[in-house]
Amino acid sequence: MKIHITLWLIALIAFSTLLFSSGCKTALSIAEIQKNAEKAFGEGDYNSALFQYENLIKEWNNNHAFEENPYYDPAGHAAFALKDYTKAIEYFNHSMHYGFAGSETYLAMIEHYRGINNFSREMTTINSLIEKFPDVAEETGVHKRLFRMYVETSRWDEAAEKISFLSNDTDIELLEQKLLVHSKLGNEKEEAIIADKLLEIDSNNQAALEWKAIQYFDAAEARYTAETEAYERNKTRSQYARLLRGYEVAGEDYRKARDIFERLYKENPERRYAMYLYNIYARFQDEEKAAYYRQRF
Repeated sequence: MKIHITLWLIALIAFSTLLFSSGCKTALSIAEIQKNAEKAFGEGDYNSALFQYENLIKEWNNNHAFEENPYYDPAGHAAFALKDYTKAIEYFNHSMHYGFAGSETYLAMIEHYRGINNFSREMTTINSLIEKFPDVAEETGVHKRLFRMYVETSRWDEAAEKISFLSNDTDIELLEQKLLVHSKLGNEKEEAIIADKLLEIDSNNQAALEWKAIQYFDAAEARYTAETEAYERNKTRSQYARLLRGYEVAGEDYRKARDIFERLYKENPERRYAMYLYNIYARFQDEEKAAYYRQRF
């Protein structure tokens, strides 16, 4: 009986020793492979780096069931450097899911999605970067990119929310887009400020001039309509005198609008400018010029 117990203890000790040695060997192997993978990546040998990182992924998954694998992220960067984007995005998605993805991972994915014109995924990844790495988002200018994407897709409220993250620079295209957003949302105060700034930078800026002309035209139309309707309701001598004064004020705004629209039409003979000019000359009862612009839309 004692002999059997002794043999069982010897076997158990031998098995434990073998298991411990195997565990140490695995740990040592992982550390060595990781070191070699990092060295290969640093030297630009991305094929070797990817091969070793993929071995690390398998080794980790074999020994850490259901635990978060830290090797998908560097493997993704190695694949990305090799332009194997399918594999890179697969690994990056794993690293994002497990929480190991750094800001470089999000930026790489944004670059890739922009390159293949995948608008929705680029937008989603930019929003994720902003949420997880706000400082990096500020430094890399992705707020500006996202603002422009919102403008392109007519998401005016979301675009307006992004404006506070944009610098007050002299980028004419950006200022024009800000003007468009505020115009769509009816933010007249902001519109006026941006239009004036655009004209300070470029006195011939089409977007700002058009905005100014429309403001004059709309003001003139509102005054003209209001005074006409008031006189139709009360056709008295005093009301008629008020009507004439109202027409005079409206006429000043019509002339300001006319001068700008004619300037714009000369540079760009577009249909919408012709329509405004037709309406202005119709108000002035200038049939010849009204007919001229009527023929151009």
